[in-house]
Amino acid sequence: MEFNARHSEQSFTVTLDPQDSGNDQPVSGQGRPFLRRRRDRHGRGLRGALVPAQLPASRTRSEEFEDLVVDSADRLRSLWPDALATVEYLVEEVPDQLEALIASGAQAPLGKYTRGIPAAGDTPAEPTVIAIYRHPVEVLCDTPGQVRELVHEVMVEQVAGLLNVDPGTVDPLFRRFRGQ
Repeated sequence: MEFNARHSEQSFTVTLDPQDSGNDQPVSGQGRPFLRRRRDRHGRGLRGALVPAQLPASRTRSEEFEDLVVDSADRLRSLWPDALATVEYLVEEVPDQLEALIASGAQAPLGKYTRGIPAAGDTPAEPTVIAIYRHPVEVLCDTPGQVRELVHEVMVEQVAGLLNVDPGTVDPLFRRFRGQ
């Protein structure tokens, strides 16, 4: 495409074709170099992460979910320091036997707890474990704030089952901010 403007003795030419510069000299290379190309090709948005993977700000979804579990576990440990001192927390992707649960029509569990077994003789002790299932929790939520709330609710319910107390006793703020 070419635009010519002639005003008295001066002329001005603008070309948008990289091969056709006004001097008939070929442009070296085809278009922009690879590193200078736009990332929003064809109007479909950015194609990759904005932060390179080697920087600390780059976190995967599973790492962000693990951070939520750690935050919730820290809050519960501050409320119940003696009872939760030896509890280990796990993040698992999906529960065992998920296909059988789906086939039976049951809802997938969001978490589970396993009581530890004390050491006896030559057998080592098994710790008490609370596991949270990442995919079932994320499927139920639409926003990151909902994921944070649901992770904490699941953690509170698992600790309540482990300690055999009411979830409202485990965390006084349990479900206080949820919309009714």
